[in-house]
Amino acid sequence: MLEIGLLITTNAMGLIGIALWVFNLRRVAAGNALVEPRIQRGSPLGFADVILLYFFWAVGNLIPTWMVCQSLGIEIGEIASLKGDSQAMFSIAQTIGLLTGTLLTFVVYRLRYGPIGLAGNDRQQLPRDLVLGLSAGVMVIPFVLLFQSLIIRFIPYQHSTLEMLADKPSFWVIAATWFSAVVAAPICEEVFFRGILQGWLQRIRAGVYDCILVGGWDSVYHERNGGSLLNVDGDQTGAMATSRQSNSVWPMVVSSFLFGMAHYGQGPAPITLFFFGLVLGYLFRKTGSVISCIVLHMMLNGFTMFWFTLQMVYGDAPTAGLPE
Repeated sequence: MLEIGLLITTNAMGLIGIALWVFNLRRVAAGNALVEPRIQRGSPLGFADVILLYFFWAVGNLIPTWMVCQSLGIEIGEIASLKGDSQAMFSIAQTIGLLTGTLLTFVVYRLRYGPIGLAGNDRQQLPRDLVLGLSAGVMVIPFVLLFQSLIIRFIPYQHSTLEMLADKPSFWVIAATWFSAVVAAPICEEVFFRGILQGWLQRIRAGVYDCILVGGWDSVYHERNGGSLLNVDGDQTGAMATSRQSNSVWPMVVSSFLFGMAHYGQGPAPITLFFFGLVLGYLFRKTGSVISCIVLHMMLNGFTMFWFTLQMVYGDAPTAGLPE
C-alpha cells in the first residue's frame, strides 16, 4: 500500500512538473530566460573565509562528539555503535554544533564585510524565491527520484539516517532524523556549497588578486556580460560596496562535484547529488540568493524522508535512496 501511495504521489508530482516544463520551455522558445537573471552584488569572500567555515564546522563536530561520549561514558571509537535514542542524541548534538559553527562564521563575516547578502540584496524578492524553489522542486524531484531508483540497482544505497529509522524508532529518533535531514542539512549545505563556495569561485578570474586568499569588496564596477563579468549592482554612484562576479559555468560544476563528494560512502548519492547540485548551482547563479536552493533541497529531503518514515514505521524498508 505504501509503495502504491509513493508511486501515485511521485507520478502526480511528475505530471505537474511536466506541465511546468512545457510552460517554461514555451517561454524560453518565445525568447525569455528559464530563470530571469538578477542584478547581483556578488560576494566579498576569499579562500580564507571558506576555510573559516570549514574550521568552525570541524570544531562544531568535535565538541558535541566529546560531550556525547562524556555523557554516555563511551570512547569516541564506540560512536558508530550507538543505536536508538543514544544515536538520536548524538545526531541532534552534531546538528546543533553544525548550526552553531555556521552562525559563528557569519558573525565573523559580518564584522569583516558587513551584510554579504546570501539571501539576495532585495527582500522583496523573498516571495519570488520561495515560489521559484517550490516550482523547481516539482519540476526536478521526480527526475532525481527516477534517476536514483535506477542507479541503486547497480550500487546499493547506505545512509546513517536509514540506520536510525530501521529498528522501531521512537519519537525522538524520528524527530532527530527529520530535523537533521530536512532542516539543518539543506540550510548548512546550501549556505556552504552555493552561497560561500560557489560565490567565492564566481569571483576567481585573471587579475582578481584579492579573492584568492583574503577576500574583500572590489571597488570597481564592471558592466561586461556573457561569460566574463557581471555588473553586480545598479547603484552607479558607488554608494554600495560591490564585488566582481564571473558568469562562467565552471564554479557551478566545481561546487556541485564537491557537494556530491561530500556524500561519499552513501552508495550512488555522489552521482545523483552532482546533477542535483547543478540545478541548485544554476538557481544560485541566476538569483544570487540561496533561498530557492534551500527550499528545493528541503523539498527533496522532506519528500523522501516522509516516505522513508512511513515505510520504516509501518512497512518494509524503502527501495530508494535519500539524497541529502
